[in-house]
Amino acid sequence: MEINTTLLRERFVLRDMERDGDAPIVAVSNRLALPLVNKNGDLTDTLIIRTQNMHSGLRMAAQILQDFYRHGPLFTRTTPFDFSNLWDMSCSDYERRYNIHRWIAIYHKGVDIFTAGEHHSFLNLIEKCDSKNPGNYDRSVKIAEDTFKKMGRQISIAYEANIGMVMHVKPDIGRCGLIHRGADRNSTFNFTAEPKEERIISPVFCLNISAAFLEGLQLAYNIGITNDKIRLGLIKKFSSDEKQSEFATDCINTINTELKGFDNRLKLKFRPEKPEFSQSITDAERFHRKMYESQNETLA
Repeated sequence: MEINTTLLRERFVLRDMERDGDAPIVAVSNRLALPLVNKNGDLTDTLIIRTQNMHSGLRMAAQILQDFYRHGPLFTRTTPFDFSNLWDMSCSDYERRYNIHRWIAIYHKGVDIFTAGEHHSFLNLIEKCDSKNPGNYDRSVKIAEDTFKKMGRQISIAYEANIGMVMHVKPDIGRCGLIHRGADRNSTFNFTAEPKEERIISPVFCLNISAAFLEGLQLAYNIGITNDKIRLGLIKKFSSDEKQSEFATDCINTINTELKGFDNRLKLKFRPEKPEFSQSITDAERFHRKMYESQNETLA
């Protein structure tokens, strides 16, 4: 099994050229193309997974792949594939408790086959356009503009995309590169996974490791900001914000346990170094303090 895939952080800005006074419409999403490659190396299907955040999308991809490896193709089964249950399993305790805006949309050949939560309907159009011209995703924006034109509307679409994760996994080694929002800049790190206790490297491992780091780093940022707000008296002790931060800390501890489990089973190597959530919390505290002091100097 060899898999190459990339997770994109996308932003579409739609402007009606005949109504200059209208505010543009913005649609954002994280998009992962998930190839379903069987043990013989044959590509049986490709799913497109769009989500509100990166880590939930990666965990959902891992759940789908694991089920595919165990039970075979998704769409030839007598019992319909249960996307809903896997999505529930993919959402962390923190997401279920505090992220009411989480959503997912999964597409197959341009059709949304599973959705949960609310996503922008324009994303459905982009996937339909992509299915008409497979292998050239960048052209989908032009096809979408032409579709609007046929409907009598002059819509200009600006498209921005940044890489959030790249993954190349072969049986003997998995390579992943992750880009995440740091306290004051985007940061990048890479890891390789090689067999230790496991006989082969599964893409499921790499997806789950990537998801754990991305969620942990996001939680660490939120914890750091809250810590400094409490220090400055902007948030009261024992408030709901503090309780949320305490819960995030518990979740980071759980993520660290998960990552230790992977470290015991695989040979993991990081470049430039393994991210430490405690350091990310400190960086976020320092960043908020700097921003707060800068704003007060501007107002003085």
